Amino acid sequence: MKNDTPIALIITEDFSTKLFLRKHLDQKFHLIEKKTSDDAITIAETTNLDLVILDDRIKDAIDLCFNLKKRKRLFTTPIILITKSLKKSFKQKALKSGIFDFLYLPLKEDHLLSLLKKCEENKKSIKKVSSISFKLKNNPNK
Repeated sequence: MKNDTPIALIITEDFSTKLFLRKHLDQKFHLIEKKTSDDAITIAETTNLDLVILDDRIKDAIDLCFNLKKRKRLFTTPIILITKSLKKSFKQKALKSGIFDFLYLPLKEDHLLSLLKKCEENKKSIKKVSSISFKLKNNPNK
């Protein structure tokens, strides 16, 4: 793995989901695959992640998202939730827990690519805000 290669954590037990994500992300990201919440949290505590893709079919997926977002290292990292649920109440709960956006089943390449573009735009926006905040903090009289 090159040092500048972004790292994506994929949390799913579903083999076809893993294959789909490997096929479409392997050239862009160093992929770390985990099957459980505990394993995902362990990785999150020791690795600077650029993207998290979480399958809602794993046990306590929404709770895991909340627990990941509590960590300072992942506060601005986008978490994409793989789901087939279109229920408004489910989506609201997921967004409150820190989900950045949703990748709906059945998985489609164009939707994944548009989400990756959205994540990249969000990352640039966060960097810009951080840069402005840093300048204001270090030059309070200007």
